[in-house]
Amino acid sequence: MRKPLKLLFLHGYTQSGPLFSAKTKALEKVLLKSLPPQSALYYPTAPHPLSLSDLPGNPSPDAPTPIENYAWWRRNDATGEYVGIDETWTFLSNYLDTNGPFDGVIGFSQGAALAAMLLSLLERNPNRKKPESFTATHPPFNFGVCYSGFRATENFDYFYEPKIETPVLHVLGSLDTVVDEERSLKLSRACVGGDERRVYHPGGHYLPAGKQYANMLLGYILEHTKAPGEEKMGVSVDDMDIPF
Repeated sequence: MRKPLKLLFLHGYTQSGPLFSAKTKALEKVLLKSLPPQSALYYPTAPHPLSLSDLPGNPSPDAPTPIENYAWWRRNDATGEYVGIDETWTFLSNYLDTNGPFDGVIGFSQGAALAAMLLSLLERNPNRKKPESFTATHPPFNFGVCYSGFRATENFDYFYEPKIETPVLHVLGSLDTVVDEERSLKLSRACVGGDERRVYHPGGHYLPAGKQYANMLLGYILEHTKAPGEEKMGVSVDDMDIPF
């Protein structure tokens, strides 16, 4: 019998762990029904609460402040720096070592960009720079999944040089107007095998949870967490009739 799995889910900008969990509830049900017994999904909340002025769309100053709006960092458009990312690395170091080890990481939007950087860090490649605030002793992940992800600014090129070797599935929305396709392609190209592990869904900026895409994710997880010598289980990306 397969061992229980632990999966880390990283939410997007202006979300929170509980909100991301609520938005992916249908996906959770599919996964927990089919993954090994006692498997668990973890949804941490980013350490940076957002104010009204941080939210996209220039909301009215008289509007009530929305709840559950957090970020892994704030981008400084003038410099390309990610303000607050050092605190995020400290937070994730503690979270991984306290709640892990995790088998894989699934991220959405800003959380997907973070997931790719986290995969890079955990590979412990001596040729890559490592933030001093990242102190986790967590082992490398078996896989990653990036929904509407993007490559970080040039300030963080060291995360992708050399390329990320951990298998990463990239899921893009063909109608996504929040994260431009080219930004997502830059991330997939920074991953070994990124062109072969890229899937499009016919929607916008969201995580698709329909049966077809839920089964795709399930198959991908099972394929990359099987024991050595174990026969293929579930539905793999190659089995799905999905446009690449």
